[in-house]
Amino acid sequence: MMQMKKNLLIVMGVLLALFIAGCGGQADNSKEEHGQQFTDSSGREVMIEKAPENIISLSPATTEILFSLGLGEKIVGNTDYCDYPEEAKQVDKIGGFENPNLELIIEKEPDIVFTAAGLQEEITDKLEEVGIAVVCLDAETIEQVMDNIILTGTITGTDKKAGEIVRDMQERLDSVKAKVEGQPVPNVFFEVWDDPLMTAGKGSFIDSLITLAGGKNIASDLNEEFANYSLEQLLLADPEYYLLNNHAHSPAEVKERNGYQEMSAIKNNRVYSIEDDLVTLPGPRIIEGLEEIAKLIHPEAFAK
Repeated sequence: MMQMKKNLLIVMGVLLALFIAGCGGQADNSKEEHGQQFTDSSGREVMIEKAPENIISLSPATTEILFSLGLGEKIVGNTDYCDYPEEAKQVDKIGGFENPNLELIIEKEPDIVFTAAGLQEEITDKLEEVGIAVVCLDAETIEQVMDNIILTGTITGTDKKAGEIVRDMQERLDSVKAKVEGQPVPNVFFEVWDDPLMTAGKGSFIDSLITLAGGKNIASDLNEEFANYSLEQLLLADPEYYLLNNHAHSPAEVKERNGYQEMSAIKNNRVYSIEDDLVTLPGPRIIEGLEEIAKLIHPEAFAK
């Protein structure tokens, strides 16, 4: 009888040890299953092991997003074109937007690299090949910009700040929509370049901003983001407002061009320049570009 009890205790001890070992194994496995998977703007599935400490941005727009989230000190490299905010100029440069230096990026040992779609697909593939986590951010609308800010905040552990930024942007977007609702819809032309004359068509940020601001882009029927536009087309469309980037020409220069004097925008002195980055870079300041366009073409709605 005593031997049976001993044997029973031994069996129970073995079973208990196996149970504990099994629990310990499961706990270890759960610890190994770390990281989180995200889907970026290009539809790529990206596994991020932890909130990154060393970040590289290959896009001016992403650099703006990162600084707005308070991550400036974690950016170990960006491009020659990343110049906003002012602190972005002090970050080590790793090349241009189209030709970033792969060797310099690898030397920085980044936890993550943010790229843009299109021209940076090749560098994205090369970085993935060497085992560096890459997140592609791209946007064609303000809503997509806000999505990118939320995604970046989640990846970098700055969710709260990202939420604050997006709420502010959404409130300002809603305010613009409310103010221009019911207002007349003027025809608007946006000059992207002057020689040859180029404008922004369907799918461009500029087209989206003009529409949200309560205007009609006279080039919205073009199936290209940026396309040539002849003087004949321009005069036939006869825009009521003529907008242009501030880095190329001034409104005064536009008014002096041959053949432009018969245009309604010229006759009524409605030629305005806008800071380029506010209407082309898909970052937090895009909401400022929307507000500026809306105030220019609907001054009466914002005078209240």
